[in-house]
Amino acid sequence: MFKIDVEKQLGNILIKCSFEIAKPCITAICGCSGAGKTSIINMAAGLITPDKGIISYNGREFYNSEKKINIPANKRFTGCVFQESRLFPNMKVKKNLLYGMMRKSPSSLNCNLDDVCSLLGISHLLERYPQNLSGGEKQRVAIGRALLSNPEILLMDEPLASLDEIRRSELISYINLIQKHYKLPVLYVTHSVDEILQLADMALYMEQGVSKYFGSVVDVLNNAAIKANRHNSFNTIFEGEVEKYDEESSTALIKFGGGYVESSCEKVENGRKIRFSVNIHDVVLSIKQPEGISIRNIYKGKVIEIVKQPNNFYDILIDIGDKIWARISKGAYSELDIIEESIIFVMIKSAAISDTLKLVH
Repeated sequence: MFKIDVEKQLGNILIKCSFEIAKPCITAICGCSGAGKTSIINMAAGLITPDKGIISYNGREFYNSEKKINIPANKRFTGCVFQESRLFPNMKVKKNLLYGMMRKSPSSLNCNLDDVCSLLGISHLLERYPQNLSGGEKQRVAIGRALLSNPEILLMDEPLASLDEIRRSELISYINLIQKHYKLPVLYVTHSVDEILQLADMALYMEQGVSKYFGSVVDVLNNAAIKANRHNSFNTIFEGEVEKYDEESSTALIKFGGGYVESSCEKVENGRKIRFSVNIHDVVLSIKQPEGISIRNIYKGKVIEIVKQPNNFYDILIDIGDKIWARISKGAYSELDIIEESIIFVMIKSAAISDTLKLVH
């Protein structure tokens, strides 16, 4: 178990963060700029000392203000990967990688050079200097160097932020691969919702220095979206599994909490975990069972919350097995005569979903 419960005054912002990770997984740390995300990573690594609190992993305390424990950064055995690769420009790739082994921890990870190079696809780069590598290659080498220190925890601070979309997608696959292979807990700071949807098992949302939400990716992102965009447009995020793929129509049937949803997409294997989102403006409501319409995704649900917006729109939260938000006009709200606990039918166009599908690696 990895535990953080700390406070730290940094200039005008008070960092106050508390969460526990029960098993090795990828935990995304997200929030607006200046929310304190990187500070959490730096405190875990020992680069910043909290004012008070506890940081521990599997019962071993890295920091405890009451017991006056503060293990130095070089003895915490955390592997760090930053937005910039921070490779030594005067060393070839192999020497950069071997540098990580100089502070090797006594953990049971037992990474070796050949295995790491094979896993990350960098064996052919060993004799190159960093200036002769692409951005994606540099980051893979940086990840390899962190792994070769045999870390107990991997800390990643926006490692994909400087990469283009193709390289970012490539690195997402590698990060997932190393987490699954070595079963490491990973703290992953990012601004990118797409990265969170494809990579993370858990998420922590920071707001003005405070850990506001912690839990499953879907719950955290939905809560954060509502809070940040209450009066604007936002999406409801769902998680499901591909039940069946029809090659003739290029359509996937996805099982989720609300039942099944159909969406066009590229070929994907059955059983694959997938996340998707629906914008509040793409949800159509009816008080009667819809018939003779082209919309394929229709659900029966119950209204559980109604929020009046200042622009004469109404946000309706409906439980269809999963919870989904819809936004309708004042006229539609009056005509449908919607009240809490009333039964209503929810319709979602497949086209509204297809562009949001994210395979979970």
